[in-house]
Amino acid sequence: MNQGSKHDIFTSSHQRRAQNANENVPPVLDHESNESGVSHNNETLNNSNREVMKESEDDCVLPPLPKISRRPKLGATGRTHSVFAPSPRCNFGPKGTLKKIQNDEELIVIQDPSSQRLHWNAPPSNILIIRKPGLSTLPEFQILVVKLLKRRLNVFVASSDRAQVPFDSDADLKESFERCIPFDQKDDLNKIDLVICLGGDGTLLHASSVFQKNCPPVLSFSMGSLGFLTPFDFQFHDKILDEVLSGKVAVLLRTRLNCTIIKGGLYNLSPSDTPDFSSQTSETSTSSDVDDTSNLALNEVVIDRGPNPYLSNIDLYINDKFITKVQGDGLIISTPTGSTAYGMAAGASMVHPSVPAMVLCPICPHSLSFRPIVVPAGIDLTVKVAEDARLTAWLSVDGRNRLELLQNDRVKMTTSIHPVPCICRFDQVGDWFQSLADILHWNIRKPQLSFDTKKKTERPEEIPTQGEEQVKTQDGNE
Repeated sequence: MNQGSKHDIFTSSHQRRAQNANENVPPVLDHESNESGVSHNNETLNNSNREVMKESEDDCVLPPLPKISRRPKLGATGRTHSVFAPSPRCNFGPKGTLKKIQNDEELIVIQDPSSQRLHWNAPPSNILIIRKPGLSTLPEFQILVVKLLKRRLNVFVASSDRAQVPFDSDADLKESFERCIPFDQKDDLNKIDLVICLGGDGTLLHASSVFQKNCPPVLSFSMGSLGFLTPFDFQFHDKILDEVLSGKVAVLLRTRLNCTIIKGGLYNLSPSDTPDFSSQTSETSTSSDVDDTSNLALNEVVIDRGPNPYLSNIDLYINDKFITKVQGDGLIISTPTGSTAYGMAAGASMVHPSVPAMVLCPICPHSLSFRPIVVPAGIDLTVKVAEDARLTAWLSVDGRNRLELLQNDRVKMTTSIHPVPCICRFDQVGDWFQSLADILHWNIRKPQLSFDTKKKTERPEEIPTQGEEQVKTQDGNE
């Protein structure tokens, strides 16, 4: 082998190594192309003791390259693989790897949340508008309906809201009367391409409860009292609609919990007897003494003592294994979205909505060591009212559908496969931290002064108290 060929081997190898280290290169998701690599034989250099080691299936083993100080170009994703999954090659050491799944339905592909953007397979034509009840959102509702109808789009509204559209005063709208359709929750769920919410966080929760399975993208305008989940301002609605309808927006997939309520004692779980009923789900059960009710929760599922004066006594199971007994006012099982709601008020940690997890937070537990915990998404949680409980428990899903649970009644929860795709104002991370700062005033305090005593600090004028104002008024009158 001549010197030119040896130089070409090292040059091509270094180029491949630099290309893999470059952050601007998108990840390779094709498993077949990952496994097929170019293999070389062991070759000994004539004029040196260095050796080109045999390449594995992924890449060759070469001396580390010097660090490159180049910054990624603007607009690049900044990552070469997902933040929640291992490298697409899935090798751990020289021999460890993940077992291949033959069934594609069991394969879970986790996408980088920062790369999730809205894409329309076809231009959207059916728009559903859900607004906060009352007169506060009526002017914006009328403006939005008129503009969508003039865009030749089909607008679905509530039957009571259709009468609020000014068809008689606008001659151009009379031709669009048939395209303003009363929304039927039973027949029109699969027709909706986009949901527009006018209101606060409760309006978004209502939209989530309407679509109990597949949910279309949701565009939320902040017109409520809090607006933590509604990032858009209605005064810029023209530009926002143009961007959303063109598909040039980021999307945040908000996880929901699938809550199944099983009445009766068909599966009588106890700490000493925990049979496996994973194959007998509530959806396939045909027993006559079991009443199954399923709901999807965007915020949380709460099981508490309700109006009862005694402590709640419920058993918690994870994957059919007894974990602990909850004695207190109740238990909160929340999504990452709901971690900034009831869970935060009860002392739980705030979790970003892109984190695949569930938060378990006790409500006023009768134990100082019972602290909130975060568990992985996808596990099966089962909460059962204990047999020795003094009284019953009460369940609510997103603050609604309150139901009494008797002894041996069970509630099964797991991560739903149907998230709520919420359209972002900036991006998936920026919207959340912006809401923390603006709405919850997270970590907002006066800055600490420096040691520079020569610099005079300007103190803001203190607001006078009510007593001081009265004194100044009396002085002025005198």
